[in-house]
Amino acid sequence: MKKIKRTYKFRIYPTTSQKELIEKTLGCVRQVYNDFLSMCIDSYQKNYEFTIKKYDLIKLLPGYKETFPYLIEVDSIALQQSVIHLYDAYINFFKHNASFPKFKKKKNDYGYTTMNINNSIRFIEDDIQIPKLGKVRIIKHRHINESFSFSMVSISRKGKYYYVSLMGEEECVDYEEIIKEALDVNNSIGLDFSLEHLFVTSEGEHIDAPSYYEDSLTKLAKEQRKLSHMVKDSKNYLKQKQKIDNLHIHITNQRKDFLHKVSRNIANKYDYVFVEDLDLKEMSSSKTKYKFGLRIFDLGYSTFLNYLSYKLDWLNKKMIKVNRFFPSSKRCNECYFKNEELTLSQRSWVCPICGKKHDRDINAAINIKKEGIRMVLESSN
Repeated sequence: MKKIKRTYKFRIYPTTSQKELIEKTLGCVRQVYNDFLSMCIDSYQKNYEFTIKKYDLIKLLPGYKETFPYLIEVDSIALQQSVIHLYDAYINFFKHNASFPKFKKKKNDYGYTTMNINNSIRFIEDDIQIPKLGKVRIIKHRHINESFSFSMVSISRKGKYYYVSLMGEEECVDYEEIIKEALDVNNSIGLDFSLEHLFVTSEGEHIDAPSYYEDSLTKLAKEQRKLSHMVKDSKNYLKQKQKIDNLHIHITNQRKDFLHKVSRNIANKYDYVFVEDLDLKEMSSSKTKYKFGLRIFDLGYSTFLNYLSYKLDWLNKKMIKVNRFFPSSKRCNECYFKNEELTLSQRSWVCPICGKKHDRDINAAINIKKEGIRMVLESSN
């Protein structure tokens, strides 16, 4: 058996008093983070070197609580985790692994992290026991593996909804040695990114992604116009702003649900998945000749690849990325003739050598699969 990192996320339904305590905790965590960040900056500016240790910062918390007594009302471990996150962010900056940590803003208060110490966080029938909050109603929409053990928990808010994320490890069968022999390179599929669809497979299947964002643009514009006519920061303004936020969250959740289902189907069915190593960020940039930004964002192809990648890893299967400069669309998958004159607007073409008629996207997916198989066989020799 081997252990893999796993996160289970569930929606929770806190009472009014529990919501108030969550919001208070978010505010306290933000205050501790910002004040300690200011302290770190002052310390560095004096000596131009960062000598403060992680546990030296944590030791300052008891004295800090005496200055601000209301901090005692919230989860103390959440405050400690806020300091640890700050320290890690600061160290990552000096190691050139991240940008300089920024002060947190109230509008970006999305969640806080706490630890599961001595089973302080546990399920009790249809509720979950959380420090300070007590029993909170939860909807367990998915089964949790019995071998799953979690040490860290995140409480988050997205719009008007609240969630709990359980982060830990789960045992699974180590198929590594078995899979090496069992993986069949012929049980594979090539995927070609398509702006018209989500992607096209080497088997000739077009997977269409619903345009969730584009379909909601009219409704979003209507709600945005209402917001523009309201007095900023008034009660109605905040209500309308919340309504727009919830609409965006709904669109995001629709897209995520669709991408999870598609990626799960492919991961279960194939041993190898071959894709192009595309620079989607550059493709969606406004600096490019073709304005594909909104369409690429709405399709969520990059998110799909992330989902597919970790699902394949769980099953000890492989995703192979083919070089982005490989001429997948221009090359005939039968005789390998390269059509240098093929333009982006041409969606089909006939090979002048073998006479085969090609659908541009299907031909590209087949070529990606063949190139991926070649790479696998070459690496195994």
